[in-house]
Amino acid sequence: MEVKVEKFDYEGRGLTHVDKEVFFLPRALPGERVEISVLKSKRNFKVGKVLKILDKSDARVLSFCPYANSCGGCTFDIVSYENSLKFKKEILKDLFLKNKILLPSFSIEPSRPVLEYRNKVSLHVCDGKFGYYEEKSHSFVPILKCALLSQFISRLLDDFSLFFFSNGSLIIRVNDKGECILGIDTKDEVKIHKTLLEKHLIKGIFLNGKLVYGNSYFIENRNNIFYKVPFDAFFQVNPYISQKILMDVKSFFQKEDTVFDLYCGVGFFSIPLALSVKSVIGIELNQKAVLGAIENARLNNLSNVSFHVGKVEEVLKKIPLSSKKVLVDPPRSGLHQSVVSFFLEHSIEQIVYISCNPITLVRDLKLLLSNYCITFFKVYDMFSFTKHVECVCVLNRC
Repeated sequence: MEVKVEKFDYEGRGLTHVDKEVFFLPRALPGERVEISVLKSKRNFKVGKVLKILDKSDARVLSFCPYANSCGGCTFDIVSYENSLKFKKEILKDLFLKNKILLPSFSIEPSRPVLEYRNKVSLHVCDGKFGYYEEKSHSFVPILKCALLSQFISRLLDDFSLFFFSNGSLIIRVNDKGECILGIDTKDEVKIHKTLLEKHLIKGIFLNGKLVYGNSYFIENRNNIFYKVPFDAFFQVNPYISQKILMDVKSFFQKEDTVFDLYCGVGFFSIPLALSVKSVIGIELNQKAVLGAIENARLNNLSNVSFHVGKVEEVLKKIPLSSKKVLVDPPRSGLHQSVVSFFLEHSIEQIVYISCNPITLVRDLKLLLSNYCITFFKVYDMFSFTKHVECVCVLNRC
């Protein structure tokens, strides 16, 4: 079957219509005429596979990754970086327009560097090889190198044979100094070769959830602000972009403000905000992250920041509301509906919403825009060449 690709869908797939049926075409670009086969038929759509490109887009380039067609992690590796930003912006505009949400003019902050930026990776290990699962499947894709990973992680993976286990999973986290913490899950007997410890700055090793070597955390230095980061706590994977977001977020708060930082994690925003506002109150479900946040306040000699453990929607009901300004950085699932209701009922004046999932951001905005107006919107390319972005949306009471 021959079709012409009309545009991208939100997933970064080519989209077209054939006899009023919607077709999603991974790795096809708008304007291209392609020959396809049907891989999956659903009630409302079909997913196709591109067999041959008949008319190629001028935007198409050769991928930098030898695993691109099997891994599926990098949606926009087949265009230049500049075009990837352009396409991401168009996809977001289309998403918000479709949901009748008017955005102010916005820019997209490029990553620097565009490759080798990730400070964390989760890998599967099968028959002595490491790799990823193909997107939306359990089909194992062995790799030798991933172009998105920090050089510190890549160097460690060059010595993967020194791990001595054949099946399971491996998580690697690194900090700005190249210090690593490893998480290994396997049924195999694991014997870490001493050469691995001598060649790399390994601070800690977890085996099947138990700390078996070193420390359970490392210290991250971001512009002379120090963070104690537990191995299983959330921390932004792109240091450059996370600092850009932080600088923008700080500009929305003044010296006299008390700020509620909801879903605060280890205090990535709470700690630097506390240096420039009256006080910060953080709420986070992960108890280890909160213990890390408390330690981070101590590391940075701060006494005007406090933290509470629990679900945001429950803690908000228990503590006095001493602020009319909130910062929210929820997981991909977005805000709990009762949190949205709390904002609306308590006349919160300003919401600075950091989102890693525009779909749930749109869902939440549909409710919040009954009482709020968008005064700032910006996109950040936290995950270069993938379909993902980070957004900052500032809402002020209308």
